[in-house]
Amino acid sequence: MCKLRHIFKNLLISFMMLIVAGLSAQEDKLNLAQQIYKTNPEEAAVLIDSVIIHPLTKSDYVSWTVRAYVYYELFKKNDQRNKLNSPLRDTIISSIQISNSLGPDSTFLLNNNRVLKNLALGYYKISKYLLEDSLNYEGSFKAYMRYREFFSKVEPNYDTKEVEYNLAVGSVFSNIFNQDNNNTKAGEIAKVALLKVIELQPTNSSANLNLGLMYYNQAANLSKSLEFGADFSTIDIVQENMVKLAKQSAGFVETVYKNEPENIKVIEALYYIYRMLNDMQKFEEFKGKLKERNFKFEDPKPEESKKENESPDSPNKDK
Repeated sequence: MCKLRHIFKNLLISFMMLIVAGLSAQEDKLNLAQQIYKTNPEEAAVLIDSVIIHPLTKSDYVSWTVRAYVYYELFKKNDQRNKLNSPLRDTIISSIQISNSLGPDSTFLLNNNRVLKNLALGYYKISKYLLEDSLNYEGSFKAYMRYREFFSKVEPNYDTKEVEYNLAVGSVFSNIFNQDNNNTKAGEIAKVALLKVIELQPTNSSANLNLGLMYYNQAANLSKSLEFGADFSTIDIVQENMVKLAKQSAGFVETVYKNEPENIKVIEALYYIYRMLNDMQKFEEFKGKLKERNFKFEDPKPEESKKENESPDSPNKDK
């Protein structure tokens, strides 16, 4: 019996020595990866990837944080910061999330969140780039939602940039729609974005004015779409839709006027809107305000002199 106990004790000691040796080997790899990740991230990645799958170190938050830093260097080296889809970025994020789930100390948690915050802000930059340079709304929106997802993990009470982002979307696509009213997709994207801004900030000047001009231009283009000799029923339908759109336009632009009564662009827009609506009292009111500000009206052509109350193509843009 004593002999068996002695054998068992020796086996246990041998087993413990193997564990210690295994742990020591993984610690050596971890330390080496930490030392070389900036100068040789490729070799560091091989080392750290073996550490995080080893049974003795796969639950060590230090290993996962180091892995995040290693892959962050690879991410920068491969210039993937402006790419919407990056496996390297995905590896960094998943490593940070695993590290955070393992209860890191305050220093590691701070460093983890700092990296995650930088990546989230990177997604926001991508969302603006895809929107303004590529007109890729679908990709831009994906990037924006990823920004919101990851930034919220770092700062739960953060500014979502929802007003800023939707204003940018509304501005880009309302311009496209105003140039081509047949581009209904651009029109819908713009309206949804601008209405979201108004939901959050009901008196936002940019959103209200952009929506007002969109509805006005829709109405003006309906007028231009009427073919010569169109029957009265068609004319009635078009005029009814024009009035509906012009009234919607007036509502948005009037909201801006209440807060910015000296804004010449707003006054001009209301002058043309009420001319379209044939509201002579409002039309004369805003015409007078423009005259007070030495606004230069376009001289109507002789054949148009009797059409002053009809809709123009678009508000005068040359002051």
